[in-house]
Amino acid sequence: MRTWWALVAVLLVLAGSSVAIAENVTIVTFDASFLRPEFKVERTRMGQARLVGYLYNHNELRNAANVLLRVDQVSPAGSVVNSYQSRIVGDVLSRGRMPFTVPVADTEGATYRIVVETVDWVMECR
Repeated sequence: MRTWWALVAVLLVLAGSSVAIAENVTIVTFDASFLRPEFKVERTRMGQARLVGYLYNHNELRNAANVLLRVDQVSPAGSVVNSYQSRIVGDVLSRGRMPFTVPVADTEGATYRIVVETVDWVMECR
């Protein structure tokens, strides 16, 4: 009987996780800590800049699907100069990683910030 109540409590907590929208930015309240980008700036043969990296999924149970990344180019003063969006192609499997590439403006000495704008968490095989 106690196990049943514990299961109900866990399901209520999971059902309470939601997506909140504030100032055109989607903040995932329950899920944000599970996804971690790691990237570096590379140049193509033509000399164009791009971010190349991996998105890591630290969720033990669920795959991340329909992931939309926003890349902000940040000035030395801390303001956002440019923003770019890129979708991760495919699911980022549980405890796995998925590569991504985002073309960015060719600015010497620029710094970048990656934000996961949207993600759908799935448990089933597709």
